[in-house]
Amino acid sequence: MNGGNPVIGYIGLGSMGLGMATNLQENLRKRGASLHVHNRTESKANTLLDQGAIWESSPAKIAKNCQITFCSMFADDGLKSTFKKWLNGGPQKGSIYVDSSTVYPGTVKELTYEAEKAGMHYVSAPVFGRPDAALEHRVLFAVAGAKDIKQQLQTYFDWMGRGTLDLGEEPYKANVMKITGNFFIVACVETIAEAMTLAEKNGIPRDTIAHFVSSTFPGPIYPGYAERLAAGDFEISPSSPGFPVTGGCKDLGLMQQLAKESNVPLPLADIIMTHEREAEQQGNGDKDWGCIVDVLRNKAGLGKR
Repeated sequence: MNGGNPVIGYIGLGSMGLGMATNLQENLRKRGASLHVHNRTESKANTLLDQGAIWESSPAKIAKNCQITFCSMFADDGLKSTFKKWLNGGPQKGSIYVDSSTVYPGTVKELTYEAEKAGMHYVSAPVFGRPDAALEHRVLFAVAGAKDIKQQLQTYFDWMGRGTLDLGEEPYKANVMKITGNFFIVACVETIAEAMTLAEKNGIPRDTIAHFVSSTFPGPIYPGYAERLAAGDFEISPSSPGFPVTGGCKDLGLMQQLAKESNVPLPLADIIMTHEREAEQQGNGDKDWGCIVDVLRNKAGLGKR
């Protein structure tokens, strides 16, 4: 404890984790405290260390020194490995592990069981938003876990995001929500890509379609993707954030897996996965997943822009 307040740790300083950890550190510093951080590549923590964060050499060290640990991993294997190392570090009884990774609900069920068996609390809190939204505390958290634990964590969610969706007390349900939400988003991308290609093949400029979308479907998702697909700019950078095709393939795989286990057909997800895989095979794995519009353009005989 730090003056009666829990010590906070963060594991995983990738494109999403770094932004959320930055907001935690900023708010902790205002209160005379520091965030304890760990990442597989230490150099990624440099900006946080410059702001007063404290480096820990392993997830086990985070477990030993922190009562609340936030985590953000790219995929299931990384989360499982990190959680095991954290648990083996001997966290205090009642410590809280909060994970914001986009992973399979079955994985969360396994880790929740392991946490409870060891006398710990597991909360799942995946986020909706890109890296720029994480840095600007504009992400939306989908949160599930014990009610009293979520109440303890609400201040930290407020520091990092714009709101929370309460999914109840079973942590895995937050990941069902995350997968479902991502399906909405990628379906939006596919819809724009198909419609824009059809229009272009028949002489309607892509910019006209983008204008129609922004006028008819206000909000950040549809207009944002329509403008990007019209411009054909799919490179990802700090000034032009996005979600890579590799991540899209991973998340679509989670959707397909959940659909299969639930005996729910998702034909649209299957179609989109085909297009994302084609984009990946064409060497575009690190580009924004909206580049599937070029896969469709090629199939339509429109060629390169």
